[in-house]
Amino acid sequence: MKINNFSAGPSKIPNEILENISEDIIDYKDLGYSVLELSHRSSVFEELVNISKSKITKILNIPDDFEIIFIQGGATFQNTFIPVNNKSLMNNISFLISGTWGKKTHSDFEIYFGNKISNYNIQDIGYENSLKDISKSDEEYLYLTSNETIEGIQIRDFKNFKNKKLIVDMSSDICSYEFDWSNLSYIYAGAQKNLGIPGVTICIFKKDFHDESTKTSYLDIKNHILKNSSFNTPPTFSIYVLTKVLDWILNSGGIKKIENNNSIRANKLYQFLDENDDYFQLLAPKNLRSNSNIVFEFKEGSKTQKFLNHCVENGFIGLNGHRSVGGIRVSNYNSITDDMIDDFLVLLEDFVK
Repeated sequence: MKINNFSAGPSKIPNEILENISEDIIDYKDLGYSVLELSHRSSVFEELVNISKSKITKILNIPDDFEIIFIQGGATFQNTFIPVNNKSLMNNISFLISGTWGKKTHSDFEIYFGNKISNYNIQDIGYENSLKDISKSDEEYLYLTSNETIEGIQIRDFKNFKNKKLIVDMSSDICSYEFDWSNLSYIYAGAQKNLGIPGVTICIFKKDFHDESTKTSYLDIKNHILKNSSFNTPPTFSIYVLTKVLDWILNSGGIKKIENNNSIRANKLYQFLDENDDYFQLLAPKNLRSNSNIVFEFKEGSKTQKFLNHCVENGFIGLNGHRSVGGIRVSNYNSITDDMIDDFLVLLEDFVK
């Protein structure tokens, strides 16, 4: 049976990348040993790091005044790594909270700094009201999660916050659309949604973002910059896979083509759900619907689990909504194909009938 993997992460890897990886696991670059055995102190691995940095710079059109590092710890580690490297954020940052991950980050920042931090929750006061309030606030920095995987809420237009320096968790939608860098200070993303497998976190930040205060060695961002992401043993295989995925994005037509494909697939699914709104309920506000995670449920609650069981029986996996909200979640990451969405829609339509 053909398996269609819609998991929210770790996500599907394109077949051509898997085939390429399988060869390198046996013999990497005809060196006679596996890529899994590659030393992080070798010139071969340093070349991998530099190639990855070059390719992601090209894909995202990253300006020259930004640094790129690859570290471990996932997005959650950034809740410590960012504040410890920029103490000036204390009393100088506010949060736009659009879902679960933003709430968790806000809570961690409050614990780290030991004080309350301003926040604007769009689920309480709405997005437009949040924009108005944020524009009047005094804080120089603003944190937001560009795509909330659990609620299916996405914020892509960073220019709406032009008077703020943005810190953005892009873990689930990095390299899926173009964006403007003019007011960005720091973005980060775990690789396991659009850029490969778990293990490596991509951090892209202004060269003057960090301060000179004393911190322990792994927490000091300067060490990772100076050692070109090899201050300690990095996740070598995850960085290798990252390079392969970046190649795949470029070979697929680059960021504009990827963004267009993602939008077409998401719109197909949203159109069907809207046309059948007697049966379905979407969790996200219409103006903030995510192209990366389409979250919905049957209005008749018992049908949701029946449909999820039907999906597994027919080879469609990873569609369970997050345990905190339930429902159905279609993760439409870069690697999802048109055929996968079309086949899912046939399955959904047949179930409704």
